[in-house]
Amino acid sequence: MILITGGMGFIGSSIARILCESGEAVVLTMYRRRELASFLEPYKDKNLFITPLDVTILEDVEKVIKKFSIRSIIHGAAIYESTGTLFDAMQVNILGTINILEVSQRLGIERISIISSEAVYQGIKQKEPLREDQLLHVESDRYIPGTKRAEENIALLYSKVHNLNIVLIRASRIYGPLSTGFRNPIKLMAEASVYGNTCDLKDIDEDEAHDNLYVKDCAKGIVLLHLAKNLNYKIYNLGMGRLTTFGEIRDAVLKISPDTIIYLGKKLGDVTPTKSPLDINACLDITRIKREVGFEPELDIEKGMKAYITWIKEKRYI
Repeated sequence: MILITGGMGFIGSSIARILCESGEAVVLTMYRRRELASFLEPYKDKNLFITPLDVTILEDVEKVIKKFSIRSIIHGAAIYESTGTLFDAMQVNILGTINILEVSQRLGIERISIISSEAVYQGIKQKEPLREDQLLHVESDRYIPGTKRAEENIALLYSKVHNLNIVLIRASRIYGPLSTGFRNPIKLMAEASVYGNTCDLKDIDEDEAHDNLYVKDCAKGIVLLHLAKNLNYKIYNLGMGRLTTFGEIRDAVLKISPDTIIYLGKKLGDVTPTKSPLDINACLDITRIKREVGFEPELDIEKGMKAYITWIKEKRYI
C-alpha cells in the first residue's frame, strides 16, 4: 500500500485519484480536512482507505504504517500561513517530516517522495529557468520556503546516513479542483466565469507571471517519480516549465466565458505584487523530470482553466 500524508487535501486527492485508477492500494491520512473529494468516492473502501493521523506524533506514524503494511510514502502534509502559526508549521513541516523519515528507516519503507516547493529557490533573482543543482539561499520570509529547505536538508541527511530511497519534488504554483485560499487570483477568475460575478483584481498586476501547473499534471508528475524503478537524482523540479501572466490567465477565461468581467491592474498603476521581494521571477527547468520519467504537462493554461471551470460548474474532474 501507498500512504499519502495530507492525502485529503488539494494535491493529495489528485495523486490518490491517479493511483487508484491505476489499481494501486492507497491510504490517505486525515487531520484537519475530513471531507473526501467526490471524485474519490468510487474507490473508497475498495482500494482507497482513510485513517486519522497527526504526523507530529512519532508513535502514531509508526502504528499507521504497521497497521496498513505500507510499502512507500508520498509525504505532502504541510502548514502555511493561512492554516496555522509559525510554531504549527515547524511542528508539522519539519518534525512531521522527521517522524516520517525515522519510522521509514526503522521499518524499511521502499521509497519516500516528499512534496517540496519552488519556494526553496527564494532569493535567486535570475530570469533563466531554475535548476535542481543550484545553490539555495538561506533567508526566507514565509513558512514554506524556510521549512521546505529544512525538510530537504533533513531528508538528504537521512538518505545518506540510513540509505533511504528519497525523492524531493519541487512543485511550482499549482491550481485546479480543491485549491483553497481567500486571495487566489486564478480561483477568483475561474469562479467569476461560473457565477457571473465581477472579478475585481485591479490591485493585481496583469503582467505578473508564475510557473502555473494544473493539479492533475502535478499529481501525474509526482506519481511518475514515486513509481519509477530507478532514478538518477534525489531532487526534481515539477512545473509547466514556462511563465504565465495573470493577463494570459484572464484571456484564457474570457475565451471560455466571453461574458465574464475581470479587472486587472498595470504595474505603472496602484498594484500590489502577490510575490514578496525574495520570491523568484523565473520558471522551473523541468528537463530532468522529462528525461528521467517522460513527464510532459498535458494541460496548457487554456485547457487547465477550462478543466478547472468545469469542476466549479459541474463538479466533474477532468
